[in-house]
Amino acid sequence: MAERVRIAFIGCGANSRGHIRSVMSIPEAEVVAICDVNPAAMNDITDKIPGAASLPCFSDYRVMIDTIKPDGVVISIPHALHEETVAHALAAGVHVEVEKPMVVNAEQARRLIELRDRYRRVLLVGYQRHYLGPYRWVRDVLSSGLYGPIHFIECWLAQDWKGAGWRSVRALSGGGELADSGSHLVDAVFWMSGLVPEEVFALIDCRGREVDVLSAITFRCEGGALGTMAIVGEHPIRMDEGMHFWCRDACITVEGSVWGARQPRVTVQRKGEDPQAVLPEDMKAFPGSKDQNFVRAIQGGEEVQAPAECGLVAALFTDAVYASVDAGQPVRVQASTR
Repeated sequence: MAERVRIAFIGCGANSRGHIRSVMSIPEAEVVAICDVNPAAMNDITDKIPGAASLPCFSDYRVMIDTIKPDGVVISIPHALHEETVAHALAAGVHVEVEKPMVVNAEQARRLIELRDRYRRVLLVGYQRHYLGPYRWVRDVLSSGLYGPIHFIECWLAQDWKGAGWRSVRALSGGGELADSGSHLVDAVFWMSGLVPEEVFALIDCRGREVDVLSAITFRCEGGALGTMAIVGEHPIRMDEGMHFWCRDACITVEGSVWGARQPRVTVQRKGEDPQAVLPEDMKAFPGSKDQNFVRAIQGGEEVQAPAECGLVAALFTDAVYASVDAGQPVRVQASTR
């Protein structure tokens, strides 16, 4: 490997532009190529991002990988195309950072984990909450058992979700708001709690579209903890989310969006006490972004903070939600998360 980690990009939409700026700011990395089937999307990058004008542009990611031979790729394309693209990159010996959801079903997730292990490559999923102080603080406290076991979770994500373009086409998206932004919430709840979903009952409303916009989900976890999850794709503001974790001795609450000026707030309410805010300085973020973690994991200096196993858990849960809607009754989540 060269002294600097060479990163190429597959997909050049708005999300990818943020990743490109991020990677360009990492001293140990360099952006070496971009790829998109839409020339206008690549032009937006070469025209608007300083330093990007000289980047080689490709319309076929396979040709790009064969020609450029990058160390890693960052993939930001329609969800249903993730699996074949990630699989090709891993088999070519290329490390992968893929945006959420990792894939559109658990079968695909298991295949990618097998390929990652076979080719000994990094596979990181774009779940940025793994890098943020409030979520990491709650995860550490819950895993410590300080307040006893969790017996109930209430969580929600509400967004002014447009479902624009391919996101409302099931063949490209694999699902609606649940599979899109909702994937962040599904991942965060089970990553933070350490619980394993066991059974799901769900209702959805597509609001006249091909894919889900509103979802009302109840679930049971191994060990008996219960939960409710609301995914609201029609909301007056950009995004809001929250979680209550009711434990034996306290309720831990996370509220607020990771977007904009309003950052997540954490409170703890113990028996017989008023809620107490956790100070921001006590909630330590991971030292670096997901893009930095990707680069440093390729170098061998860090563990992946959002591994493919998290993408598998999200896929297992989402599969069960859609199966429950189709069946009109509770459905068991596939037993194994491996």
